[in-house]
Amino acid sequence: MPTLSRSSAGRSAAQPLSVPSVVFGADCREPMRRGFDTLARLLSLTLGPRGGNIVSQRVNATGFEPLADGATIARRFTDLPHRVENAGAMMMRHIVWHMRERFGDGSVTAAVLARGIARELHRLIAGGADPVLLQRGLDIGVQTAVAALEELSIPLTEPEHVAGVARAVIEDPQVAQLLAEMIDVLGPYGNILIQPGYGLGHTYGFREGSRFPGEYISRYLLSDKFRHVAALDGPHVVVADFHFEEPRHVLHLLDLVAQAGGDKLFIICKNMWERAIDALLAANSRGPVTAYAARIKPVEDLRRDMMRDFALLTGAGFITDVAGMGPQDLTAADLGRAERLVATEEYLSLVGGGGDAQSLDAQTAALQSRLALVEEREERELLRERIGRLQGGIGELRVGAYTESERNALVERAAHAVKVVQVGLEGGVVPGGGAAYLDAVPAVEAAATGHSEEAMAMRALVRALEEPARTIAANADAYGPLVINACRERGPGHAYDVGQGCVRDMMAAGIVDPTPVVKAALEQAASGAAMLISAEALVLPRTPQESYRP
Repeated sequence: MPTLSRSSAGRSAAQPLSVPSVVFGADCREPMRRGFDTLARLLSLTLGPRGGNIVSQRVNATGFEPLADGATIARRFTDLPHRVENAGAMMMRHIVWHMRERFGDGSVTAAVLARGIARELHRLIAGGADPVLLQRGLDIGVQTAVAALEELSIPLTEPEHVAGVARAVIEDPQVAQLLAEMIDVLGPYGNILIQPGYGLGHTYGFREGSRFPGEYISRYLLSDKFRHVAALDGPHVVVADFHFEEPRHVLHLLDLVAQAGGDKLFIICKNMWERAIDALLAANSRGPVTAYAARIKPVEDLRRDMMRDFALLTGAGFITDVAGMGPQDLTAADLGRAERLVATEEYLSLVGGGGDAQSLDAQTAALQSRLALVEEREERELLRERIGRLQGGIGELRVGAYTESERNALVERAAHAVKVVQVGLEGGVVPGGGAAYLDAVPAVEAAATGHSEEAMAMRALVRALEEPARTIAANADAYGPLVINACRERGPGHAYDVGQGCVRDMMAAGIVDPTPVVKAALEQAASGAAMLISAEALVLPRTPQESYRP
């Protein structure tokens, strides 16, 4: 794989790094297409269950790194010697990384589709077709194909389909099946934690309640100093988004709990100063109220959102310094309840909160409505996590492997699989293995009437829609054209099952893909390919040379 070099050695004198330049026409499109195709071809080798690993030499040249994830491969792909070719490769890299950031999946499929679309359209341009008219026809064809994919989509409800989506990501049938069983119990927004296990086996379990990223305030305020845990059964709860600085601040809370007839208090706050901690320690030693404190780990708005959710779960009032409130504003009405609270160095676990069911349902519905409008991947994941916590229930999957590195890699893939499955649970699924794209072909063919350049672009899209199924078969040492013909003969929903070595019904085999990912991969691929083939000029900016001198 090419490596990044800041040296001008080995480059042509016409392409010094420090000089900006502009490249026009075929001198722009041809090299860009080669770079575009180079990265796409590299990524295509990993598509499907039999896709291979790509070996990348480490930067320090002391070892090699096996890669199978498309986005990671694209990120390691740093530079091509020819500047214009490199621009095309970076265009492909943008397509791949956008899919990864938005959905966490579909990166390689988008690359394969983009390569196929660009190749077919390039042939038409070489024959004299107008790139603008081709792009217009491509847009119509993509809209037609996306509409066909939406018609094919069905809700992701069957456990075997959930397992199929997970298996496509994690490539471990046993772990995929366990995840499907857990999601069946916890629901689409379930809070599933993936942890390293022991030995070779995989186990899972469920806990009542919710878990937040958090930690105890002080190692001196612990119920179990050996295990580093602060735990209370049946405490009153205070949720306050500000600093407790003075002893009188916490003593006021202890008085409120005592007046309410309680003897235990858990304070969830932004932070607590040493003088306030000392006051709690002294109060714990003499009674009658035992108190511990913890904080939510995220910062700013995300912390406040999580603390607001925590307050809803416990029935506590949410007090924040943003509104100009302070410790003196806390009253007995702000006290919440919980059956059990546990704080460790990593998390804050709540069991049996005393929150109002109607308030929790209203907040859950509001978050679900917001989730339907959000496209940014990270925000969607955070919203799903918040919904899962409000709905209650924690699933914990422990995965094992022969070595620590294998175990850590499996943990990462399993966590990734959970997120992809949740996308499918929201937007439905279509037949996997490239079958959905093959099923969209008749709709595009029907729209490609006449001999106009728009119709030529739509027929070019038809050929490109075969590429995912063709590539999956080729990576499994099957002959692509024969596989495509067999899929057409067998009818809709059929593609090549690599595990069985034959063409079969993907839905019946439990091989499905999330509909939002399948649609977005096609749209992103077409957008990138259209930009490539319609480029009439490329501006290469000045790249400063590195210097060892200040």
